[in-house]
Amino acid sequence: MVNHPVLKWLMLVFLLCVTACSQGGEDPGAASFDNESRLQRFEDCESVQAYIAETSGVEKDLEARYSEQLVTAGDVAVNAPEAGGEPSGGEREFTSTNVQENGVDEPDFVKTDGDFIYMVTGGQYLLFKGWPAAEAEELYRYEIEGAPLSLFVHNDVVMIFSTLWNVSAVEPDFAPKNLYLLKITLLKNRPGPSPELLRELYIEGRFLDARMVEGRVHLATLAGLPGVAKEQSGLADIFPRYYDKTFGGSEQSVTQDSVCACENLYRPTIPNGTDILSLLTIDLNRPQDKPKSISVMSSGGQIYGAEKSLYVAARNQDFWPWWPVASGESEAPQITTTIHRFDLGAEPSYACSGQVEGWVLDQFSMSEHQGTLRIATTDDDWGRSGNTENRLFLLQQQQTKLQEIGRLEGLGKPGESIYAVRFLGERGYVVTFRQTDPLYSLDLSDPASPQVAGELEVPGFSTYLHPLGESHLLAVGRNVDRGGVDLSIFDVSDPGLPQLAARESLGAGSYSEAGSEHKAFSYFASRGVLALPVSLKEKNAEGQTELFSGLQIYDVDTTSGFSLRGRINHAEFSFNGSERPWYYPEPVRRSFFIGEPGAGDFIYTVSSRGLKASLLDDPSIDVAALKLPAEEFYWIEAPGGVVTPAAP
Repeated sequence: MVNHPVLKWLMLVFLLCVTACSQGGEDPGAASFDNESRLQRFEDCESVQAYIAETSGVEKDLEARYSEQLVTAGDVAVNAPEAGGEPSGGEREFTSTNVQENGVDEPDFVKTDGDFIYMVTGGQYLLFKGWPAAEAEELYRYEIEGAPLSLFVHNDVVMIFSTLWNVSAVEPDFAPKNLYLLKITLLKNRPGPSPELLRELYIEGRFLDARMVEGRVHLATLAGLPGVAKEQSGLADIFPRYYDKTFGGSEQSVTQDSVCACENLYRPTIPNGTDILSLLTIDLNRPQDKPKSISVMSSGGQIYGAEKSLYVAARNQDFWPWWPVASGESEAPQITTTIHRFDLGAEPSYACSGQVEGWVLDQFSMSEHQGTLRIATTDDDWGRSGNTENRLFLLQQQQTKLQEIGRLEGLGKPGESIYAVRFLGERGYVVTFRQTDPLYSLDLSDPASPQVAGELEVPGFSTYLHPLGESHLLAVGRNVDRGGVDLSIFDVSDPGLPQLAARESLGAGSYSEAGSEHKAFSYFASRGVLALPVSLKEKNAEGQTELFSGLQIYDVDTTSGFSLRGRINHAEFSFNGSERPWYYPEPVRRSFFIGEPGAGDFIYTVSSRGLKASLLDDPSIDVAALKLPAEEFYWIEAPGGVVTPAAP
């Protein structure tokens, strides 16, 4: 009998997984993935209730299990627009959120349309006049309930996501059952002192990710089912619900309902958890219409959105690196990822599913091109051979199956894992790493026979790849010898012979959020200018070490490489005369460009405490500086020499 609490817990997980696999058929192998991974629609609410009881009834001790801890959320956020954005009028150009696919917007906490700036920060929604840059000003702010996450903007409608915690009921008859409660606030921008409130929508569950195509927002949420209620209550008491308030003048309409009807709920053939992953579509062209939804009984996963498809890639829960220890088995199970594809439109609909070996790094590991999904995975091979395998799969829909039509194995050397991926048309680029950084150039012109076209080995590794036209890549990565950020330009004009065209090291210990968050990366393609948030230590004129935290602006040329044009910091928002100084230099989180012939080009920078507009030709010249609402904490010295944070 195993008495150690951790091993006992792992044994219970093992029992649950064995039971789940026995319900779904044989243990999936590479040849049988497609048959085993398709989703099945529930007939009615009674069948949903029975499935929940059967799947979760193996061990009552698992009611407080690991569903919330094991969920892998999609990153948050597209072949990056080379022009940097569409002109809002005349010849004005601008950049907004750096996205993976053209025409598929991703949520972020700041947006611009070249005229106005939209932002959530400090618990507020703020609207700014952004152009002309020298006349930038705050127009109004609106308090947002909960902790604001991000927003979308379509025409004059703003959708804001915020997280509420289950501390009290939203309304007397709507007490959330989940730890997380997602709130969607829909506002209409208008002249005057404040926006118009259109809708407040509360959804049980947490925000995974979202995409917007032609004004339609496709939102993925995840909700756990209350453990005790699974056996003691009816489905209506445990299924995630929403509470919807719409406004029109002095009128208010209130609706409560399940997030998804039972007949729009699907389950995988092999159970992968009893969380409810929901895909909701809200049309910002008709912002008060009822949301359309579809749900899957599954764990969460990485989200990838194309123009007409949304994919959810969920790593199966029957994998544990400690498996042999917990179960006594000599070999761990295969790591697999199940991929569900949904058709997007006026309402989401289930299309097909498939399964591949390994796990997915992030959204850039997936890409749809002419009906083919390309997906790169890493298989750590725990407890089996001990080797790491990196693979590329090409999948196409065949009825309700996402069928493998081609694969490429052996990417990277033994022990290397995937660190970055980018798909651009019929080409792909994969970075693996352990000691050096192999960049693989892939020929994907024949989906049935993908090939490695070329390989380049350089020191360090890249974590984000950005297209520079059709012949070069701009990479953000790490220097493994000294530590710190490296910028690289790769010449891929000859796919069979990729070359390192230029490299810029930002210094030992330097850091950039753009290395792990593509939305912090800003490139003004028509001007050849890169803006990168950076933190680094350097010597001042007196030889003392100082910490710089701000934005560095580079001219980028595929021949001459990188040239530092200037820097921007937000020190004035941290060190403001009568106020006590902030303990750490204020980091710049986002940047974007707006320019117009005859009026000049400007770079806008955003931190949690300030918004600035600066001349692109000379970034040391600020033309506007606006303070943002932020939680004001300062570091003070308490008695006894202890440094503690305190409100001003």
